[in-house]
Amino acid sequence: MSPVRRGTARDAATIAHRVAEQLRRDATLEPLVSPTFARPEFEAALAATTSPYWVDDASGRVRGHLYGVTLDDALHGRQTWTGPDGYSFDHEDVLDELCPPAYRSWREDGSTAHLVWALAGGGTQVWVERGYALVSVRAAITLATPLTYSWPSGFHLRRGDVSDLPTALAFDALIDRAQGTSPEALTASQREAATADLIEMLDDPDCRYYLLEDGGRGVAQSITFPLPTLRGNYDATLYVGSLAVDPAYQRRGLATSLIRAVLSDARADGLEYAEVRWHIDNPAAAALWASLGFRPTYVQLRRRLDD
Repeated sequence: MSPVRRGTARDAATIAHRVAEQLRRDATLEPLVSPTFARPEFEAALAATTSPYWVDDASGRVRGHLYGVTLDDALHGRQTWTGPDGYSFDHEDVLDELCPPAYRSWREDGSTAHLVWALAGGGTQVWVERGYALVSVRAAITLATPLTYSWPSGFHLRRGDVSDLPTALAFDALIDRAQGTSPEALTASQREAATADLIEMLDDPDCRYYLLEDGGRGVAQSITFPLPTLRGNYDATLYVGSLAVDPAYQRRGLATSLIRAVLSDARADGLEYAEVRWHIDNPAAAALWASLGFRPTYVQLRRRLDD
């Protein structure tokens, strides 16, 4: 008989302890992972959740847990996400016991795939061995060191806004292609959703749209915002995203200078860390962020649930 059962409110304290210990171990292996954990809040939320989760209960001794949130994704449909606090297992056999009932439940809820964040490095292998493929990388850097940058003559960096939407959409299409997605293959509803998301970001007072221009022509961009509290992240972390350079202006060091300008602003604003994410199919992004000193913290992996 399988030791796996549905989690209940009585399991919350035990699961919270396991998550706290796992984050502590992760932070020991990678100092850019924060061990800070609001345990009482997590425990209360887990005790009150109506979403199912599973625990491996060996005669009263919990050996692991698995939890996922199923949401609709504009590009990939309905999928289930598991963060660094959504799983634990004392050994791999426990994970093998937890996955089948979780998969069945997620499929019944219409989910087509499971995505999980695992500690970069050794934390990914256990998922790869179970049919998961690497999708994207989270990486971080401390903002302790002042940065310098300069622009070629005639170039100007400014803050953009929603009036720059056509430029932002053009750069968005460049990013899609770099990540292996053809904008022409997107449905009308997917394009509408992406445009609405972009408008919301450009209108958000917490977001900054950096637009580098050459004689008034937009040649590079980046969008930033302070990250909300995320498991494994330090407070005062800036998210740096949507980096793109016009192909006619690539290989001139503009992306490096733009990010240095962005990080300098963040440091001046009192932020202490920055985080980026890149798709695994974008080696140029991986090389750029590594050259700027970003180190991977977590890797996202994906497995289809109909496999």
